[in-house]
Amino acid sequence: MSNIFQSNSEFIYILKKYKKVFIIVTISSLILFTFISIILPKEYRAEVIIFPAVNESVTHSVFSENLSSKGVTKFGDSEDIEYYLQILKSEDLRNYITQKFNLYKHYEIDTIKDKYPKTKLKKKWEDNIQFRKKQFLSIEIAVYDKDPVFAAILANSIAEFSDSLINKIKQERAKKVYNVIFKEYENAIKFLKTIQDSLNYAREHGVYNFKAQSEMYSKAYAEALSQGNIKGARLIEEKLNLLKKYGSIYQTYDEILTYEAKRISNFNEKLSQLKIDAEEFVPYKFTVSKATIPEKAHYPIYWLIISCGLLFSLLLTFFILVIIEKYSKIKC
Repeated sequence: MSNIFQSNSEFIYILKKYKKVFIIVTISSLILFTFISIILPKEYRAEVIIFPAVNESVTHSVFSENLSSKGVTKFGDSEDIEYYLQILKSEDLRNYITQKFNLYKHYEIDTIKDKYPKTKLKKKWEDNIQFRKKQFLSIEIAVYDKDPVFAAILANSIAEFSDSLINKIKQERAKKVYNVIFKEYENAIKFLKTIQDSLNYAREHGVYNFKAQSEMYSKAYAEALSQGNIKGARLIEEKLNLLKKYGSIYQTYDEILTYEAKRISNFNEKLSQLKIDAEEFVPYKFTVSKATIPEKAHYPIYWLIISCGLLFSLLLTFFILVIIEKYSKIKC
């Protein structure tokens, strides 16, 4: 307890003894750190808030009868947010923005003289452009720059191109799948023509509908025999023999034709859906707030720089004076 009183009395003693020193340090620090905060380069912050949509193709959402379909008009979940963040952090997006806005020039990076210009640009990108997952499953795109107009334009452009990049990835995939399905469709059409030729061969020999003709000829044959019409029965028997000979061919190819017709119909449906996915632009984000030109600099924070600078100066002065006092006592 006595140590505390002793420390307090020592503190008050130094303050009283070196009152003028503390006043000079305070005034000097205020002037110095005010000047430093003024000459420091200003940095502005622009931000865009988006909600990622469900990462699902339009055709799957609209045409699918699957109950697992979430619907493209719904907000995405945590998985959709992680997917969208990966798109925002992708090299394709950074390369596009770099080329569009000539970021090497903007960040004063000399691609010829600098040994590692790409590494330097990547560092600048990571320092000045941030992507952050916020509450309620939203994403914040924040851009820091010395030019407030450029910061706002860049933030909005990143948000817009991220949407375009997702569409590009999905469209490229849809086109590849479309080409694969289209080849299968063409092969199915060729095969269908072969089946139709085989059916035509059976039709040329009088087989048009195996089941109906079998029932009709069998009934007619029985009636002819019951009526004693031997000649008529023989004629019908000839037709039954032809039906027996070519009917199995007709029946087999007719079943194949029905199956292939269904396959082609399915291919047509898939191709129509894939065409929509490959050609149409679908937004994969909901923009809550676009970036506007910031009126006030985000950095430097004047009061914080001045306050911290003043506190540091006073503490440093106090410790120096304590050391001087201790040294003086020892010397005496």
